[in-house]
Amino acid sequence: MRKRLALALVLAAVLTFGLALPAAAAGNPTVTITMSAQIVLISNTEDTWTVGALTAGGVAVYFSADNSQDDDYSTITNTGNVGVDISIKGTNAIDTGTPSTYNWTLASAEGDKQFSLYANNTTGGPNYTTEVTTGGTAWISDLAKDATYDWSMKLTPPTIFDAADDGGTKTCTVTLVATKA
Repeated sequence: MRKRLALALVLAAVLTFGLALPAAAAGNPTVTITMSAQIVLISNTEDTWTVGALTAGGVAVYFSADNSQDDDYSTITNTGNVGVDISIKGTNAIDTGTPSTYNWTLASAEGDKQFSLYANNTTGGPNYTTEVTTGGTAWISDLAKDATYDWSMKLTPPTIFDAADDGGTKTCTVTLVATKA
């Protein structure tokens, strides 16, 4: 009798809890997750600057429509969906027609076979204080989504030209690098 009673109690407990569990499982809540990728992307209106013949001795030329100091010539646009920080970096000037020994080095100041590049640090005036280096320089902070930044550059050629070494065409590249702000 005790065995039957114990078996009946166990069977009742299994049926009670066994039937209760599926009823709780039928009301499972769900969570909807909505997400998007952070896109870091910028564009720039000008991709070529043809300087032409330079004068030795540190006479600067400007990346502008009329070679003026205060003509913001190009526009960076944040085309991504997050704010960005932008750094600027350049390369040495490679001679395209003569041996590579006739290259010019990008430096903080012009000198013998050295030229300098500076970016306009603020919109609306000749404030060329951001040095363009081969390693990169922090430049624009937290450019908002869809925001623009008007800018230009100043190039100062070497102080001395050697007709035998420096007569060829030189090219360098300036790269704008965006990172999430």
